[in-house]
Amino acid sequence: MTATSTDLSAPDLSAVEAKLHVPAGNSRWEAFSGRYRDLLDAPLDAAGVPAWLADWNAVSSALIDTASRLSTHADLHTDRPDVQERYQTFVAQVLPEAERAEQALKEKLLAVPDYVPAPEFALNFRRMRDAAALYREANVTLGVTHEAQKNRYSVATGNQKVTLNGQTLTIPQAKQRLDSPDRAAREAAWRALSESNRGVAAELDGVMLDLIGTRWQLARNADLPTFRDYQWRVLDRVDYSPADCHAFHEAVRDEAVPLTARIVQGIAAQLGLDSVRPWDYNRNSLLDPQGRAPLTPFRTGAELETLAETAFASLDADLAARFRQMRAGGLLDLESRPGKMTHAYCQYFPTHNEPFVLMNVVGSAEDVRVLFHEVGHAFHGFYSGDAQPLVWNRWSPIEFVEIPSMAMEFLTLDHLGHVFTPEELDRYREKQLQGVVAFLPWAAQMDAFQHWLYAEAPETVMVADLDAKWLELDRTFHPFVNWEGLDETVRAKGWQYYHVFQAPFYYIEYAMCYLAATGIWRAAQADPAGALDRYRASLRLGSTVSVPELYRAAGVEFRFDRAYIRGLMAFIETQLPR
Repeated sequence: MTATSTDLSAPDLSAVEAKLHVPAGNSRWEAFSGRYRDLLDAPLDAAGVPAWLADWNAVSSALIDTASRLSTHADLHTDRPDVQERYQTFVAQVLPEAERAEQALKEKLLAVPDYVPAPEFALNFRRMRDAAALYREANVTLGVTHEAQKNRYSVATGNQKVTLNGQTLTIPQAKQRLDSPDRAAREAAWRALSESNRGVAAELDGVMLDLIGTRWQLARNADLPTFRDYQWRVLDRVDYSPADCHAFHEAVRDEAVPLTARIVQGIAAQLGLDSVRPWDYNRNSLLDPQGRAPLTPFRTGAELETLAETAFASLDADLAARFRQMRAGGLLDLESRPGKMTHAYCQYFPTHNEPFVLMNVVGSAEDVRVLFHEVGHAFHGFYSGDAQPLVWNRWSPIEFVEIPSMAMEFLTLDHLGHVFTPEELDRYREKQLQGVVAFLPWAAQMDAFQHWLYAEAPETVMVADLDAKWLELDRTFHPFVNWEGLDETVRAKGWQYYHVFQAPFYYIEYAMCYLAATGIWRAAQADPAGALDRYRASLRLGSTVSVPELYRAAGVEFRFDRAYIRGLMAFIETQLPR
C-alpha cells in the first residue's frame, strides 16, 4: 500500500485564503476599542458578572480570532512583505492597546465586592488575579519589540532554501532525504542542510542576542530576578518547580539515554555501520534496521487527508465528522512550498470554534504521524470549545495541551490497515515507540539549555557561550552520535530551534505529555473504548480544572520523575521487537 513516488503538486488554496481573510477595518484598534470602553464603563456588581463576562468573552474572542488569522497568513507567506507588514502593524498598534484594556477589565473584575466565581471559572479567576499582578505598562511596549524579534526568526527560516544535487528544496523536502537507506544520500542531504543552516546562522545569532536582552528586561520590569522566574509566572507553572525539571533532566540522562543508545546502536549494527554519524540519526524517524526504503504512504496532501479521514472513521464517527468539517472548511494547509514557515502547528479561531492545521508534508510516514498529532490538537479545540462558552476555559494548561495530540498518534495505530500492509504497519508502530524514547533526550536537552540560559548564564552571555553550552549538553544527551572529524560548529548551532526563539520554556511539556500518551495507549490496549471515552472527557474539561485533575480524567498520572520514566521505558522496551 506504499505509494511509489512523491508528487506534491500545488493545491487550490482559495478556501484557505478565504478562511484567513480579515477585512481591513477588522484589523484596526477601532474595531475593538468601543466594545472595550463599554465594558469598562458599565456598572458591575456580583450579580451582573456572568453577563458582563459573556460580553468580555465576545470581544476577547474576536481579538484572538483576528490575531490568529493574521499570524497564520503571515506564516503561509513569509516571502510577501505586504502580508508581513499587515501582521506586524496589528502586533504593534492593536495588541498593546488590547493588553492595556484587558488589564483594566481584570482589575475591574477583581475589585467587584463579594464576587465568588462559579466553580468552572474559579481557576481562571485565580489566573487573572496572578496575571494582573504581573502586569507592567513598560512590558506592553517591550512586548511589541519581543514579537517583532521573534518574527525575524520565522522570516529567516521560512525563506530558507537547500541546494542538493542541483535541486532547490525546502527544508522539509531536504530533511526527507535523511530517511534514505543509502548512506551516501543521507550524508549529502545532511551536508546540504548544514550548509543552508550556516547561511542563516549569523542572522539567527543576532536575533537571539536581541531576544535575550529583551527577555531579561521583561523580567526586570516585573521586579523578578531572572527571565526564568518571569516566564514561570507567565506560564502559570504552579504544579512543579525548576528543581523538578532538573531532576527530570537527570532521570532522562540515566534512564532514556541508555535505552536510546541501545536502540540506535542496535540498528547501526544490523546495517553494518561502523558508528552512528549525524546523518545516521534522525530522532523523528530512526533508520530501518533492514535497510528498506522509507515508507511513502501518499503522494499529495489530498491523499493524506483522505487516508486520515478513513482512519478517523474507523476509530470514531464523531472524530471523523470533525475532520471532514476541517477538510470542507479550508482549515487544512498541508503542502510544503517556498515562502511557507517550515514548522507544523494547529491554530485556533475561537469565534466559530474552528481549528486550523498548518503542515509541510513531503509524502512520508512521519507526515502521517504529524497529521494525527496536529489534528489531535484540533479535536481539543473542538471539544473544549463545545463544552466551554468562555474562551479562557478552552484548551488547557500547556502541561496537558500536548496529550490530545500525542495520544491521537497512538489511538490511531490500530486503524491504519488501509494505509499500510501488516508489515508496514509493524514498521510504523515500531517507529512511533522508538520516537518516544528518542525524543526524551532531545526534550531534556532543550529544557536544560533554557534553564541555563535564563537562570544561570549572565545577561551578557555571548554567542560562543551558547554554542559551548549546547555542545556540552549534546555530548551528555546524545553521546552515541559520532562527530569525529566533522566541523562541530554545525553541532554547536543545534540551539537555533523554533521553540528557543518563539516559545521560551515551552518544551518539557512535550515530554510530560508523551509519557502520559504512552500511558493512555497502554490502557487502550486493554480497554480501547474506555480509553477513548476518557480522552474525550478530559478534552471537554478545557482549562477548568488543575493539571493533575486533567491527567486523572484522561486516566493517567501527572508524573515525570525517575521511577515513572524507568517504568515507561521498561514497558516500551517490551513492545519493541527483539
